[in-house]
Amino acid sequence: MSQNVEKEFKNLLNKEEYEALIVAFDLDETEPTKQTNIYFDTPDFKLKGLNSGLRIRMYEDKGEITLKTPIQENEKLETNDDLTLDEAKTLVEAHLMKATGNVADKLKGLGIAPGDLVIIGQLSTIRYDFPGDKGTFFLDKSFYQDQMDYELEFESESLDEGALIFQNFLKLHDIKVRKAKQKIERMLAYPNSTTHH
Repeated sequence: MSQNVEKEFKNLLNKEEYEALIVAFDLDETEPTKQTNIYFDTPDFKLKGLNSGLRIRMYEDKGEITLKTPIQENEKLETNDDLTLDEAKTLVEAHLMKATGNVADKLKGLGIAPGDLVIIGQLSTIRYDFPGDKGTFFLDKSFYQDQMDYELEFESESLDEGALIFQNFLKLHDIKVRKAKQKIERMLAYPNSTTHH
């Protein structure tokens, strides 16, 4: 089963901090990854109630389904299914979640039928990554509804060391500490015109 534990730390950035990091790490010399996340939940937000999130993510050449369920603070279990780009587009256009696979099995375990899910929103991200001490940094610019935000994420092997490395990085680069909610939560804070079928 395709599962991994995600240990990550997040911080929202302002435009100046974002641009300063791009310069500091020569990121404008690299090609960012473009990704679009389409989020699903039941009409009564059962997944949100379980502090979980479900998305189909489309890259330029492939797709994937990811269900994130909580383990503890800063730690989530990710359950994944790989898709071709065509499979991902077909599901999204039909407003459907795949009814078989790792994610579908995990959803059934949570008492949620894939057929009960609807699209609740969409968020697109332009992402740069660069290596950090014992982990990887991700620098994101995200677009959803008429909003745009900037965010720094750090994925680490260790929660304790990761927290320290991340705090030190923010201090070193003079970045103000701002708690960042999950992208799905930020997107949901701005209701859009997505119609429920």
